Amino acid sequence: MDIENLFTSDDVKKIEQIYSDFNRESIISWMRNRLTADISIFEINGDEEIVVVIPTADVNGSKARESSEVFRGSKIILVESKGSLFNYARSVNAGVKYALNFSPKWVVVSNDDVHKIDDMSTLRDQLSTATKGLVLAKPSKYHSYAVSLMSVDKLEFIKAMSLIGKTFRLPPAEVYGYLTVKYGEKLGIKTMVLIDSMIGPFKRIGGKIVDSFINGGSFMILNRNIINEKILDETFINGYEDVYFSMKMRNDMEIIDFRINEDRGASLGFGKFRFYRSYVNEIYLNWLLWG
Repeated sequence: MDIENLFTSDDVKKIEQIYSDFNRESIISWMRNRLTADISIFEINGDEEIVVVIPTADVNGSKARESSEVFRGSKIILVESKGSLFNYARSVNAGVKYALNFSPKWVVVSNDDVHKIDDMSTLRDQLSTATKGLVLAKPSKYHSYAVSLMSVDKLEFIKAMSLIGKTFRLPPAEVYGYLTVKYGEKLGIKTMVLIDSMIGPFKRIGGKIVDSFINGGSFMILNRNIINEKILDETFINGYEDVYFSMKMRNDMEIIDFRINEDRGASLGFGKFRFYRSYVNEIYLNWLLWG
């Protein structure tokens, strides 16, 4: 079977064959050349100083409706795309490019599973004094959270991380730990991305922490001045595109006093399938960072 058929399989053992049967170069080449699901763009009229881009699977669905209500009053760009070829980075880039037609000062990129806490008036007030290229909301579990890059030199810890993930039903830890122990050396994995709140105190006894920063995650605000071509790297497949972007923007980032909430894995799920597939992004990120 080719990589695409393995990747879209409903059998985790077949997905795992990607890592056992193919080398890093073949996987990255497939990622770069992968087709994209159709993308359609829909507008909701509003103030154009802040334009909000929301990728969604269904513009008529409940998530699209609720997220549009959260940002009522601003120009909203709904980017509809779905199916096995959905690519978050490509949807975001298409939406951001379209948003520039309205000459905004700020472009908000938000998941469609958000829930209102603060009003748009609060966001406008906070952005009126913001100066950085990337602006983040107050920290939450799924946006503006701390991440670290940990060296995988302590395989016993990686094994323990996988076991802890299995015991406490944390699929990212379980799956990434398992795959790294089994295939990491072959696939050029030198570091793993850890969500600090998920790994907790175990971070102190793991491998060497080679980098730490704040990840924008599901909600980011872009200053018009930093938007040129594509904001997110489209080789990533629904994972780590936000991590890589936040890493590059860390010295031009600020957090404002604006709160918003969101669901966990509402679009892509939070089960093993997601993370077996997403391990391709760990491979690609390692290639970008360490060659």
